[in-house]
Amino acid sequence: MTAPEFIVPPPGLIPNAPDEPPAQTTEGVTGPTDRTVQAAPIRQLPSFTPLPTAPPSTTSPPPAPPAELTMPPAFRSPPPPVPAAAPTFDLIGADGVAIAISGTYVLGRNPVADHAHADARPIAVADPTKTVSKTHALIEVREGRVIVTDLHSTNGVAVQAGGGEVTVLDAGAPAEVEPGSVLRLGDLALTLRRTSGLTV
Repeated sequence: MTAPEFIVPPPGLIPNAPDEPPAQTTEGVTGPTDRTVQAAPIRQLPSFTPLPTAPPSTTSPPPAPPAELTMPPAFRSPPPPVPAAAPTFDLIGADGVAIAISGTYVLGRNPVADHAHADARPIAVADPTKTVSKTHALIEVREGRVIVTDLHSTNGVAVQAGGGEVTVLDAGAPAEVEPGSVLRLGDLALTLRRTSGLTV
């Protein structure tokens, strides 16, 4: 039996194994290589001088004004209603002369307001028939209505509504008079007409 033939590689094709470094010994005992990681030496950081800072400003800028808040239209309250004009009335005599009334008045030939109606304004009326008392009637405009009171006159107060029946008022008892009615103080006839604050 013949020996196998081996192919010998040319020199330099396979590098030689590196030489194993000699093992370190500790106190005369041969042992494996000490592979403990050693701490790196502490390096000193370079020192530097901080830059000088500017002194704080003594005056600070004024704060910005707050932004104006706006309410969305859906959340806005509706504008208040415009008050209607206070109604006024006229008393028109047979001669066509109109007496404007809008508050409290006393009518007569020479009327004087008593202590119960101290705020009433006097209105003197022409009385060719001499049937109107000195202080004959009280006329008040209350919340768009005309109230008439006979102040215990001699010949009384009567109301004729719309050309119909004549109603004599009780002395001292207030009564409402509708526009278009005829107010009679004795024989004096005055037509009540509304002049402003008309409703549609």
